[in-house]
Amino acid sequence: MRRLFLLIPLALSLIACGGAGHEGTVTYSVRLKPSNVTGSTIANDLRVEPGDVQWTAFLNQARETLGEAATRFEVTGARMQLDVTQSKNVGTLQDVLTGETTAYLRSSETGTQVDIASVEEPRGSAQVDMDTTGNSLETLENNLAKGDFRLGLRGTTTRSTSSDFEATITLTLDVTAR
Repeated sequence: MRRLFLLIPLALSLIACGGAGHEGTVTYSVRLKPSNVTGSTIANDLRVEPGDVQWTAFLNQARETLGEAATRFEVTGARMQLDVTQSKNVGTLQDVLTGETTAYLRSSETGTQVDIASVEEPRGSAQVDMDTTGNSLETLENNLAKGDFRLGLRGTTTRSTSSDFEATITLTLDVTAR
């Protein structure tokens, strides 16, 4: 009987958490170029639209796992990498990004933005782990559920609007849907 009383709080906490959900990984590329520079900041994003192959596959897999459409989302991991083959006059991340670099999600309609991960002084051309922020995506969940949002990157740069470069940064996100 005593064991039963010890297991009840554990069972209730698992029910309250809603289970593990569906975990998946998506990868997109963001291009940074001179027109994206404002002062010492560089930022750009891409639109993930309804019907996007990767996000739609993620949502469909989540529906299969959960037995219903996902309504809550969490970014649990993030990585960035310079795609040297698609970049121009940039051989390493530090050639275009200095200081803190932040990945974000933004509503296509309202502009509501949530920072999801960051890294200080990204270096090299190999994949770099980013620290997830743990910020709630509640304000973007409708956008994420219908696959209509923006994914972007913002950082400090020494480049200017007159520089001759293009940096293609691959962002890989681990996402949990519930």
